[in-house]
Amino acid sequence: MEQPIKILHVDPDFKVTYIIYRTGISIYLTVPLEKTINLLKTENFDLILSEPHNKAILNNQHYGG
Repeated sequence: MEQPIKILHVDPDFKVTYIIYRTGISIYLTVPLEKTINLLKTENFDLILSEPHNKAILNNQHYGG
């Protein structure tokens, strides 16, 4: 079975969205900022986008990097 792609997006107002994508389905979850640190400790994200920091972090462990 195909592994889902996990993305964490922080918008300019520090609103956090956890996106899970698998072929044919996308799930968008709003995460309170207070819970985000715990989520970062427990989940392995494929991509983290932080607009306030103007950064993108790609976990290329899954992509041969």
